[in-house]
Formats: sequence, structure tokens, C-alpha cells
Amino acid sequence: MRLFYLEKILSSILTPPGLVILILLILALTLLRKKDARGIRAGGIVLLILSFFGYLLSTGLGTYLYLRPLEKEYQLPKSVSGQVIVVLSSGVIITPVGQVLDNHSVARLSAALNLHLQTKLPIVVTGSFVPGRNTLPVAELMRDWLLGQGVGTSRILVEPQARNTWENAEYTARLCSQSGWKNVVLVTSAVHMKRAVKSFEEFGLIVTPYPTDYLYDHTDLGFVDILPSRDALNANLAAIHEFFGQIRYAFKNP
Repeated sequence: MRLFYLEKILSSILTPPGLVILILLILALTLLRKKDARGIRAGGIVLLILSFFGYLLSTGLGTYLYLRPLEKEYQLPKSVSGQVIVVLSSGVIITPVGQVLDNHSVARLSAALNLHLQTKLPIVVTGSFVPGRNTLPVAELMRDWLLGQGVGTSRILVEPQARNTWENAEYTARLCSQSGWKNVVLVTSAVHMKRAVKSFEEFGLIVTPYPTDYLYDHTDLGFVDILPSRDALNANLAAIHEFFGQIRYAFKNP
């Protein structure tokens, strides 16, 4: 058991992001020891601060500050009522054998599929091209995924223009208005849900949030949470992206 923990610690420290944090920390302490060079010591203080925030971003400790507040904003509803299920796209991976949905899109679709099987509600999939990539609209790939799971063509509506969350809401609201729908069950990643709900409500829709695709463990802090890891870093970066997105959308109006 001790060997297991030792391997875990060494792996965390000697591979990124832990290795990068360690190098920054060593540089910071080295510069801080230069007593006669005020400017160099100031650089050491800056590096020390960067090391601290880099450590928080890369650990489960950081998820308590950045991620958990967002993912706990909405709980799964005990019962679902609405007129249509709306699934927001995430991204596409271009593989040697073609274009495939990324894991976040698949997780959202899986949750929407389960809802559809329970409620028989139609599904709107929304999302345009991946910026900087020559891809199909993500919404079309999402439609194909649902068709492959046995959902009828007539039960899927495709919105292929939206390039971001705000446009997901704008174009979906237009689509829903054509069918007289006001109540939507919104499916997206839990970390993304707060910004998504606010956007859809701005366009006059009544939203039932259905969060999915949780990014990190919602358990008590443990040994693993003090060690830097790529999973924690990715989760915390997603949370910070959402915080900046909320600030940006606070100044937008339909």
C-alpha cells in the first residue's frame, strides 16, 4: 500500500501539471534567496503566487473553489415536465476514420436519450461548425447519434447555426416558437448549466435544467485531492471558462 501511494505521489509530481508547478516553485524560492537584488526577489514573489494558483487549479482543492459551486447550482429534477428536450452541443473530434462527437456531447446526448425514452418528448439538437475546423455542424452529428440509438427522425429537430451558448438559446427559441413551445428541458454539462439557463431565459423560454456530464468527484476531500492531476486541471479550467462566460453574457441582451 505504501508503494502504491509513493508511486501516485511521484507520478503526480514528475508529470505535468505537477512538474510545471514544481519547477515554478523551485525558481521562485531560488529568486527569493537573492537578498541583494530587489527586482529579482519581486520576480520570485510573482512566481510563488503563480505556483500557488497553479497548484489550486491542478488539484481537487481547486474544484471546491471553482467547479463545485457551478455544478451544484442545479440538481437533477425529481420529475420532468416540458414540451421539448433541448441538447446543447460541445465539440467534434476529427479522427483518421472521420468526425466523431467528443465525450461531452455524447454524455449530454445519453442523458437526453434517457429523458426521451421516459417522456416521449421531441429533441432539439443545437450547434454549428467547430471554429477553425472543416467539420459538419455538430447538430447533424448529434442527430445521427440519436438516429443510431433508435430515435425516430420525426422526433428530432436540428438547429445547425448556433456558434455559442447565446446563439444556442436565440436560434432554439426561434425554432420552438414555430411549434408553440415555451417550456424546455435543457440538457448540458453541469458546469455549463448556469450560463445556459440564463441565456435561454433571456429569450423568453421557461427552463427545466437537467444537468449531466459532471467533471469531478462530488465527494469529501481525500488524499488524491491534494495531488496535481490533468483531470482536475481540465475541470477547473472549464469552470473558469464559465465564470468568464457569465461575465461576458451579463452585458448581452436579446
